[in-house]
Amino acid sequence: MKDMRKYILYKFYFLALCILIGCQCIPSLDTEQEITPSQYSKVMCVNCAPQFEKLKIYAGDFLLHSALYYGMEEGFRYINVLPGVINFVVLYKSDSTLFNGMVSLRKAVPYTFFIYQLQKRIQPLLLYDTLSSYSFTNSYFRFVNIANNSPGSLVFTVEQQYPVAVGLGFRSFTKFFTTYPEKYNIEIRDAEKDSVLFFYKSYSFLPGKGYTIVLRGDFKVASGIGSPSVLIIQHNFDEIYYQEIK
Repeated sequence: MKDMRKYILYKFYFLALCILIGCQCIPSLDTEQEITPSQYSKVMCVNCAPQFEKLKIYAGDFLLHSALYYGMEEGFRYINVLPGVINFVVLYKSDSTLFNGMVSLRKAVPYTFFIYQLQKRIQPLLLYDTLSSYSFTNSYFRFVNIANNSPGSLVFTVEQQYPVAVGLGFRSFTKFFTTYPEKYNIEIRDAEKDSVLFFYKSYSFLPGKGYTIVLRGDFKVASGIGSPSVLIIQHNFDEIYYQEIK
């Protein structure tokens, strides 16, 4: 009987030790932490094809956008999509199909689905919008170059407190960088010609938000809607991760 009591007591202490080891302290909101957004995939569509306005976009049978403009009148927003292998279809005007292809979406992952122009047709570019860690008190940014015929000597720079310079060719992109909420000068320079192509002074990076700085258009188009331009996309990471942190 005494041996049985010792055995039960030993099992009790062993279980208590396992519970203590498995317990994790909850970090403060100011501490960067790994977080998953939701059980859905989240997709943001961006029209960077100047000759194709009012694009209709389907993910399977679900209509993501009925009229997605090059000027992004609908704004930037993530839409919940069931994860898995999904058939994405992009339609233009009399429901003529510009793109029809399978895309694999992972659960709890946000994406940006770029539609850019290559001569008289479109091409897709699907990017993960994931972060290695997240904090409400930080801002995030990355660069994307989907401007046709762009020089190979372009340098994208965020100046002042967080200088980052990256040479990006056509269809190239960076990961998200982490910085503090602040006003920053954004510059795109042709290093070979030592000329500034685009400059934004004191652009505000807000806390909890992400920013994609996109170079789009065609360098063979001198002026007008198809000429090179910069689009800055705001990602509402604070809304995506809110439910998981709350």
